[in-house]
Amino acid sequence: MMKSGLLWARNMAYSIVYKAYAEQDIWEIADYISEHSMQAAVEFLQAVKKRIEGLVDMPLMCPKINPRQDYRKMLVGSYVVLYIVNEHTKEILIMRVVHGKRNYQEELWH
Repeated sequence: MMKSGLLWARNMAYSIVYKAYAEQDIWEIADYISEHSMQAAVEFLQAVKKRIEGLVDMPLMCPKINPRQDYRKMLVGSYVVLYIVNEHTKEILIMRVVHGKRNYQEELWH
């Protein structure tokens, strides 16, 4: 379904690029959720996709995690999608997806 560097929503104002770690994060979270409920895992995947695709029209709508960094955060349930907007290339780079209780700023450097 998702491949590293695969562009989604190509016809929109911005393109979405999932980085390898973000892709891995999403599938690991879905696998974990599916151990308890397959339906909940499917709903998680649908919610993440819908929220991320919603960024194409308003990529700057979510706050930066730190005014001195380019990373922005978007909440999807209990999870945080960490992304960067490249206004020059019109790309939204999905960097990581982590649980909101984790130290997600540290996750950016792994």
